[in-house]
Amino acid sequence: MDFFERQDHARRQTVRLVILFAISVAVIIAAVYVVALLIAQGGGSHAQGRSVATSMNLWDPGLLLAVAFSTIVVIAIGSLYKVSELAAGGEVVAQMMGGRLVDPQTTDLAERRLLNVVEEMSLASGVPVPQVFVLDNEPSINAFAAGYQPQSAVVAVSRGCLQYLTREELQGVLGHEFSHVLNGDMRLNLRLIGIVYGILVLSLIGYFVMRSAGFAGSSRNSDDRRGDNRATFFFIGLALYILGYLGVLLGNIIKAAISRQREFLADASSVQFTRNPSGLASALKKIGGLAEGSRINDPHAQEISHMFFSNAFAGSIFNLFATHPPLEERIRLLDPNFDGNYAGVEALPDAYVGLSSLTNQGAPAAHDAAVAAMASGLSSDAMPQLAGRPVSTDRDRIVSQVGTPQVEHLEHAERLVAGLPPMVVRAVREPYTARGIVFALLLSREDEATRNQQWQLLQAHAEPPLLQVVQQLSEQLDQLPAENRLPVVDMTIPALKRLSPAQYQAFRRIVEALTAADGKVDLFEYCLRVILFGYLDVQFGLRPAPSVRYKAVSAVSQPATIILSALAYAGQCQPNDIQQAFQAGTHDLLGQVQIVPPQECTFDTFDAALGELAQASPAVKRRILDAVVACIAADGKMTVEENELLRAVSAALACPLPPVPVR
Repeated sequence: MDFFERQDHARRQTVRLVILFAISVAVIIAAVYVVALLIAQGGGSHAQGRSVATSMNLWDPGLLLAVAFSTIVVIAIGSLYKVSELAAGGEVVAQMMGGRLVDPQTTDLAERRLLNVVEEMSLASGVPVPQVFVLDNEPSINAFAAGYQPQSAVVAVSRGCLQYLTREELQGVLGHEFSHVLNGDMRLNLRLIGIVYGILVLSLIGYFVMRSAGFAGSSRNSDDRRGDNRATFFFIGLALYILGYLGVLLGNIIKAAISRQREFLADASSVQFTRNPSGLASALKKIGGLAEGSRINDPHAQEISHMFFSNAFAGSIFNLFATHPPLEERIRLLDPNFDGNYAGVEALPDAYVGLSSLTNQGAPAAHDAAVAAMASGLSSDAMPQLAGRPVSTDRDRIVSQVGTPQVEHLEHAERLVAGLPPMVVRAVREPYTARGIVFALLLSREDEATRNQQWQLLQAHAEPPLLQVVQQLSEQLDQLPAENRLPVVDMTIPALKRLSPAQYQAFRRIVEALTAADGKVDLFEYCLRVILFGYLDVQFGLRPAPSVRYKAVSAVSQPATIILSALAYAGQCQPNDIQQAFQAGTHDLLGQVQIVPPQECTFDTFDAALGELAQASPAVKRRILDAVVACIAADGKMTVEENELLRAVSAALACPLPPVPVR
């Protein structure tokens, strides 16, 4: 199952989820209706001295309509409230669980190691680097990823992960969580929370009705009719309380069943990503051997129990309520020779944590030499030839790797991060200097007049300390290989998310001004804008996150034609080559269509077309991306610039593309 099939599968799971919960709500409505019928007709029957059995009319359409409407409204309001509460992104969930945002400039070696692993796995998988939280009050080994979209995702780990897991084990756990990001599980998980909470509200209302009736009944009142009313309200509240909790019970069974299935997929994806089943298996074994296991103490853990890496509770008598497969079963799938015995677990020595967390960001000179050896493939001697050097053009392989990173992508990301100058690594992690990274990358390398004009713009709109940062960073960034520029932009995302809305608006205006300084926008500038604004505009509420509107290629034929026309013009110079590239892209997707005139292929029309295509279903996106690769690679090669454009298109379509290796 590839990325697009997994996304479709997650969407189908959502439909099944809605159907199952609709059935649950129908059962609750029927039960509430019966209770209401007993109270409404039973009381009157007793008052007249008749038995309930002989006088009750089981069909009361008016009462049924009132009960159904009231129940659905209560559940819907509760669900919408919870969903809207979580709509801001995974950060809300992490804070609800008592998570602490890891300071990007932390001096804690275990936290530095955690940040390094998250950055490497993000770059390898083609998703924006998420914010990282630590659950300081949880000594167990556990983790979760949360957020509606990859651009709003966060990763949270318990304190036990930092204390007990080696780097390889931590990679296995985080690979599992990244698979939830890539497989569309995060949105499904948050919807599960919302729907179950909606049913819980019914029970809460019943509790308050019971309390109100009970308090009212404590006062002396000679009016027997009022006393009967209090008793009636008490029994209504009791019925709602019981039925609501029975609904929550049923909801949790559904939630657990869906979660167990997704956990097996996440384990398999993690192994595929890291190519190291022993790392994940060893982390699971440490959970079995640790006294705290994977238990989470926070009272909100019940709400998000299905989102954790491992079971957040001691266990359940009934497997129906288990949100995760049995620990031993998960381990045996990774290590068939596991004998079922869990060894004791001790905290890692500080010396190991320090060694495994070192990068070239202020690391000792001896380690710098090791880093240089690791990054020998990124030597600056090869830079002059890099811009024209082709990258892989294996069309099927490129598309099949969307959302399915492999170990070579992780190794590439590790080398990339290790090869970055220490100043750059420090700068991408702090909001103030992260802006300087973006400004420095936008400074023209080829045209001195344009660069001078850009400096004048910066002097007019940026404060002197930031100008000094840009000057220092530009000297470092100008030496980077061309294919490393966009990954550096990806690394700034968590820091830029911490800007205030006013700071982001000012930052955005400067980026727009720098890209327009020479009167045109080149491919790198455009790709940077697509990736940066595509992620951050949603974060700061400047545009909504895309939802699925189009389920057939025919519904997006016009925007697809614009995209493929623009790509053909961008990658070719001769009219015959342009037409050939366009036809290579449209042949299987759209059939015989006319190329759009070049004057209509502006960045504005390209942006608008991407916005439309982002609302296509995963199956349609797969065909679009396949056509894009065919168009770009029609001449048998793909330059670094074309690869950057492919990455930008993939990011705009929310199809995370791992780095395509340079030949």
